[in-house]
Amino acid sequence: MRKSSLLYISCLSVLLGAGITGCKRTTAINNNNGIQTPFSLYFSDSAGALYNTNDGRNFNGVLFPPDGKSCRAVTTSGNNILWIKTHLYYSNNNGKNFNTTYDSLSTFPALTCSGNSLNTNQSMIVNLPKWGNRVYSISSAPNPDRNWLGVIYSDNFGNPNTWALDGSYDTTGVGKLPVRMKSFTQLADGTLCGLAYSGPADNDVIHHRNFVRKGKDDAVYTNRWIEVTANPGLIPYIYGGNTSGTPLPPYGTTYTDTGYFYLGHMNNRLIAVDGSCNYGAWFSDDLGKNWAPYNTGLPTNTALLCIETPFEEVCLVGTEGKGLYVLNTHTNAWEPANKGLGNNVTVRSIAAKKNTYKNGTVRKFIYLATNAGIYESADGGQNWTRTIPGNFVAVN
Repeated sequence: MRKSSLLYISCLSVLLGAGITGCKRTTAINNNNGIQTPFSLYFSDSAGALYNTNDGRNFNGVLFPPDGKSCRAVTTSGNNILWIKTHLYYSNNNGKNFNTTYDSLSTFPALTCSGNSLNTNQSMIVNLPKWGNRVYSISSAPNPDRNWLGVIYSDNFGNPNTWALDGSYDTTGVGKLPVRMKSFTQLADGTLCGLAYSGPADNDVIHHRNFVRKGKDDAVYTNRWIEVTANPGLIPYIYGGNTSGTPLPPYGTTYTDTGYFYLGHMNNRLIAVDGSCNYGAWFSDDLGKNWAPYNTGLPTNTALLCIETPFEEVCLVGTEGKGLYVLNTHTNAWEPANKGLGNNVTVRSIAAKKNTYKNGTVRKFIYLATNAGIYESADGGQNWTRTIPGNFVAVN
């Protein structure tokens, strides 16, 4: 694996002059003296710069200057920042410098119906602190290296030389290999779900494939991936000996024709949203064997770009040009959640943070990375305030 350094150049004064500014914080709680466990929020813009804030309003400076390479995802694991552009980079000194930690990442380029680029985004990497120090991402390493699932993992916070291809699967529990993983989500009960593509093959079409994995102590899954896809007549479906079920919608010869889905969830319900504008949002209550569409609420002919479930309390979907939508769990319908957002906002990424205070108070915040700036909500997504202007693509 190749390792290289990204040159760090301070350009804070230039960006400040360009108009990225913080706002003065006002709150009834004395944050300077009262916070016991403060959060750290990282966000990246369309020019490839990376920033940090500890309150969502006053940013701490430019961790990495713009280099013209747009961010795909950003997350943290332990004390490491993991940042995905062309490669997977890491910083163990709060962004003072970044180095390559993995350089063979999968891409699945496609277009929205309005012609904007799609690729694997925030859900292409997932940090699982409850599974030790494990991080998962997606790999394009060649098949001779046993890369049958397109999955890599690190058990050491994503540090260099700790990544390995995940060959842990049961050949009696999966269909035809190889597949290429694209998106992850972890359900409230700890189950890790993955969405993969295979093909073109089998009549020259691309298939959606659903996989699940639980922790090493689970008696059924036993630290392995199991396929739950139901694709009668197309892909051998071995697990459980049952070929019944309803897969995600139509197959095609390109990823956009097939639907460009990202995984999310609401508690233990698996949800998939389509970025190609064609198929909307779907849900599964059996880990991805049977899928059904959400038929109400979301705008038609609109790309769904991200999905997140802050604190397992509310499920939010970001759209291209039509803002944010929230799932009403009583009616099973989606509703606009745009109070405070500007018109025609594109929401590309969603993150949740909380502060715990010394008096026991907990305040929860949700953040959006949009084409108009970073937005904050302190009331579960009912109201939004723009705290930092700019054109942002990822936040975590």
